[in-house]
Amino acid sequence: MMLYLKACPRCRGDVKYERDVYGPYLECLQCGFLLSSKSEGITASSEKSTGEKAASGTVKAA
Repeated sequence: MMLYLKACPRCRGDVKYERDVYGPYLECLQCGFLLSSKSEGITASSEKSTGEKAASGTVKAA
């Protein structure tokens, strides 16, 4: 669990970063406000990208 202090957009309370089977989300500890990854594009600062796919998806021979 990761905490973001005073990061809640509603009440400026402390927010925790969690993951479940539906994906990552942020939840305020004071007011219960939820931000899901699908609505806000949430990524934790400690998570690293797993790599990006090539734009064309094919490899050109030299």
